[in-house]
Amino acid sequence: MEEDFPRAWRHTGLALDQVGFTVEDRDRSNGVYFVRYNDPLKDDNSKKKGFLSKLAFWRSDTPPSAEQYRIHLQDRGGRTEVTVQTKDGSRDTSPTGQSILTLLQERLR
Repeated sequence: MEEDFPRAWRHTGLALDQVGFTVEDRDRSNGVYFVRYNDPLKDDNSKKKGFLSKLAFWRSDTPPSAEQYRIHLQDRGGRTEVTVQTKDGSRDTSPTGQSILTLLQERLR
């Protein structure tokens, strides 16, 4: 982002709210938002169900649990770098991590 850290932190927090992430915690001193994200493209079981199983409305389908991610912001001298990390703090380069960054980037423009 072409913004200093304080402004980027505020805008990222607003973008997370707008996109619909569940922000569980935040640590501004380390530049980390702890969020939960349920990837709609991952484990889409509705396409795998047959006609009869769709009629069984009394069965409870447990929705897939949302995974925890970290949105990390780091000051780069007038610019701020935003990365997605797994819950253990390593950089997430998975397709889900890329879609999270894309969603944020669209909101931060």
